[in-house]
Amino acid sequence: MLIQYVQGNSILHRWDPLSKLAVLMCVAVVAMLWEGALLQAILLIGCVLTARWAGGISFRHLMRGVKLIAVVAIPYFILTAFTVPGEIVWFQWGPLKLTAQSVNQAGEMSLRMITLFVSSMAYIVSTDPQELVAELVRRLHIPYRFAFGISAALTFLPILEEEGTSIRAAQQVRGHRVPKGIVPKLSWWGKFVAAVLLNSLRRVQQTAGAMESKGFGAYSKRTFRKTIRIPVWGPLIAVIAALFTVWTWWSA
Repeated sequence: MLIQYVQGNSILHRWDPLSKLAVLMCVAVVAMLWEGALLQAILLIGCVLTARWAGGISFRHLMRGVKLIAVVAIPYFILTAFTVPGEIVWFQWGPLKLTAQSVNQAGEMSLRMITLFVSSMAYIVSTDPQELVAELVRRLHIPYRFAFGISAALTFLPILEEEGTSIRAAQQVRGHRVPKGIVPKLSWWGKFVAAVLLNSLRRVQQTAGAMESKGFGAYSKRTFRKTIRIPVWGPLIAVIAALFTVWTWWSA
């Protein structure tokens, strides 16, 4: 699965969920504050290297994620590059004009989307949802109903992917391949998405029934069997990231 927790012993896997979540939020804020395609490219390279060498995520896995978000990022880049006005003209063909300012702004927004996706993907792949729920309830005293909602959201992402793969394989076995032409393709994809959503709703009903039968929400507090070890360097890196984010905020 592309977006799913994978057991491992990397630095990101040994990092406690809350400190790692704080750094993820700092990365998101810095990505929003930094302007220019160059700074966004530097931040993206840092996220990719961290996911690869600190999280043990292969470049092939990362490229699959980048391809997924590129479906949105590339059209946005093209649309912005040819519509945003600028002074330094690089290319012009009739009403279409490509300027240095438009390319810089388009690259900034597109790289920002990829950075947010890659950093979130690294967090999901290296974070056990059960550990995240336990830390949210025990450390931050968040109601466990809300914490389990976050865990369910992280769990259902790979389930959606699995449902789509199974439906696609079943359609290919029956000879229902993606047709040619824009209208037939739109019709095919509409039916495919509808099938995935229906199966997902069925899974949600099954999960809700199982949780209700086990008495979920019957008590105000919930105990956890798993104990999470917090490394000394985890909160320290989170504090450094928070200070850097505040400095970036004030200097922006």
